Amino acid sequence: MAVFLLALLVLAGVGVLLLQRRRRQAAQRRREARERERTLFDLRLGDIVQAEAADWVVEDRLLYDQDGFQWLEYLLRDGGRSRWLVVCEDDWLEVSWLEPVDLVPPPPLPLPPELTWHGATYRLQEQGTASVTASHRRMNQRLGRCRFADYTGPGERVLGLEVWAQAGGAQADAEIEATAGRLIDPRSLTLLPGDGRSVYRSAAD
Repeated sequence: MAVFLLALLVLAGVGVLLLQRRRRQAAQRRREARERERTLFDLRLGDIVQAEAADWVVEDRLLYDQDGFQWLEYLLRDGGRSRWLVVCEDDWLEVSWLEPVDLVPPPPLPLPPELTWHGATYRLQEQGTASVTASHRRMNQRLGRCRFADYTGPGERVLGLEVWAQAGGAQADAEIEATAGRLIDPRSLTLLPGDGRSVYRSAAD
């Protein structure tokens, strides 16, 4: 009888140890899952953004700062295609899905209150100057300051301009970069963690 009771105690002890081990393992898995979760504010190099039936790889992360007000722009690539995912949080979260475009002829400087592109009229919503810093580059991380202008068009369409002045050059020599796209529901995106490495840059870049 004593041997039987001893065996029960041993089995009970082993059961408790196994249960504790399973709980620790489950807690560890939950911690690891939380660490690998991504949000629109902490995407990293090599992460995946699923949109438009494609897997877009995060290749760069730019932080814009306008006198303390900040927003993020992620450079995404899918093969030879590129997109900009713009994340801005003020009174509410606003997410834009943009692609680089060529405005021909380029807009005049100073930037006008209205622009027409592809038959649609875009009206100036906001403009200003911001400093820009890149996170996922080994070199040239501080990109300097640019003048930006945000335009809104019909529906949810948006168009953005950035004016980059050449060092020591006149305003007429400034480079103008344009992107166009639309506002999107952030819930339409699926964010997946990557391995922290660039897919499209060589190791030497």
